[in-house]
Amino acid sequence: MRISSKLNTAICCLAFNLFFTQHQFLSPPVFSEDDLKKTGSLIEKTAPAEILYNSVRYNFLADGTVEKEYYSKIKIYDKKNAEEWLNIEIPLFSEDRLEKYDVKIYNLANHKVEKISIDKKEQLKENFTKGLKIYKLAVPNILDGSIIEYSYKLVTKNVVNLNYFLEYNIPVVYQEYNLEYPDDRLAYHFNNTGSIITPKYHVSSIEDRFGALYNVFRFGYENIKSVQKEKFVKNADRYRGKVKPELKKYSGTYFSYYDSKDWNEVAKQLEKSDDFGGFLRSNVNDLLPEKIKTGYSSVEKADKIFNFVKDNYKWNREDAILTSQSLKQLIKTKAGNSAEINLLLIMLLRNAGIEANPLLISTVDNGILNIASPSLRYLNFLLASVKIENQIYFYDATSFSSKANILPERDWNDFGILLEKNKGTDLSYSNTNISKKEQIIKASLDVENSIIKGTFLQKDHGMFAIESYDQFDTSKDKYNQSFASTYSADIREVESKLLENGDFESQMNFSGNSFMDVVGNKVVINPVLFLNIKNESFDQTEARKNQIDFISAFEKEKRIELVIPENYKIVSLPKEKKMATDDKEISYTYKVETTGNKVIITTKANVASQNYPKEYYPFFKQIWKAISDFENQVITLEKK
Repeated sequence: MRISSKLNTAICCLAFNLFFTQHQFLSPPVFSEDDLKKTGSLIEKTAPAEILYNSVRYNFLADGTVEKEYYSKIKIYDKKNAEEWLNIEIPLFSEDRLEKYDVKIYNLANHKVEKISIDKKEQLKENFTKGLKIYKLAVPNILDGSIIEYSYKLVTKNVVNLNYFLEYNIPVVYQEYNLEYPDDRLAYHFNNTGSIITPKYHVSSIEDRFGALYNVFRFGYENIKSVQKEKFVKNADRYRGKVKPELKKYSGTYFSYYDSKDWNEVAKQLEKSDDFGGFLRSNVNDLLPEKIKTGYSSVEKADKIFNFVKDNYKWNREDAILTSQSLKQLIKTKAGNSAEINLLLIMLLRNAGIEANPLLISTVDNGILNIASPSLRYLNFLLASVKIENQIYFYDATSFSSKANILPERDWNDFGILLEKNKGTDLSYSNTNISKKEQIIKASLDVENSIIKGTFLQKDHGMFAIESYDQFDTSKDKYNQSFASTYSADIREVESKLLENGDFESQMNFSGNSFMDVVGNKVVINPVLFLNIKNESFDQTEARKNQIDFISAFEKEKRIELVIPENYKIVSLPKEKKMATDDKEISYTYKVETTGNKVIITTKANVASQNYPKEYYPFFKQIWKAISDFENQVITLEKK
């Protein structure tokens, strides 16, 4: 009776959908020469490219695997401004297999259609990043007016990652999402995040396939405008419209999964897991030096244990909430994923009598955590939460330069799940620290050769220090060379190091012949030199759409000391300036001093909070425009 009832429902649903939509899904358009002749998007006239047709289909097979089929047709209008769309990327997780792919390029030359086909796997270039194998192809022979048409099919056992973005930085004429899965083995709930986009065409039905009932969902969308990238956004993907099916039930040959009803149930699952609770129950009695356990306050002891883990164990740059090796193996290899490193820290803190528990998070690049949907699927990182005299401290031993409550940018993602034995509690947290950047130039003028040369020191504090050190630790040469590409000066002999107090500094020599103008017996100099704000940071012309995220309140200070040649006198100096918003959230000072034959310029910009509503953008834009104007002031010298 149950099957018969569902079949009747399926027939009714199918009739309803056919009657009201009259729309064919999974029917890519045949090639049309009219598309090649098209000279601009009808959705956005200035778009450098647009997606004519996008289709994705997730189809579950009888053996439990999933076929993922992708098809896309892209029209290029302005090749120079559509670089991102001239490359095809096919990302594969470890359980994915590329079955086939096909790329076609269409051009119109002398009123004739030229077609290039690419379908051999060896033409793809392999890249690896964070557990992903990415096949890349730089599409050849692209001209203004070209059409790129490509398709590929993956076969996978991954039943979780079925998300699909609907918005891009170019408009979309039509796109569709198709999901088909057996009713008896799986259940999904659509939790679409970001901007809400309503499909023009929608099919939701149950079909009989060789005796099995399948849930079929199809969504079709038309004329979607582009979304432009905005600066100062934690993760732009959290705001993009997407189709996001969340797995609620899975019944397979080797294991079954049912979504948790609350975070307490998640905590109980982890407590029973060998790769979490089992790891936490390992014996660490003899691991910590005895001198750390006694003679210190609880806060001092926690910091010393934290430093012990950072000094002796290195993060392998794998994000995880479950361990992949035993404690014995971790002690031997001295390297582990984020779960292993920070669970070890928690174990050692507990062993020293300090209350410590895991805090599960989703990192910034992994997307915001939906605390209303209890599941491990969207958690990818683990921190240590320590409670001492009712004060909470967060630690992340994967970052060598971090401190208590001073964490890497990736960790500050609004929400986390605190695990205390069999209890899971969702909490919100934010960065209340102030990060600082100091830039100090000491320079002298060689007027005869129109050269200014000297030393440049950059010192980072707080989160800025963590980010700088992590980049330096990843590639010392690349980090040091970045100064030459960032600033318009000849920068040499860069030396960078982490200081004992956790600050990070870089010292270097510089010279440049573009900082002064010599006209007769007069010299004109912008004293801020290469630290001048040439391109305003807040230069968005369209209305701001998203919250402004800095992740940390900050202070940025520049100090420039210029030694004036003895045979020159100062004719004019820049004007000083102080300005601030009424609520003191944003402030800026420009100060000028003279002492002996030195001119000292000090600028300081302060932002008091880690994030702001989008309505604050005009204030930032106004103040940064004023900063740019003031940092373009000049000093005029005259020969005595």
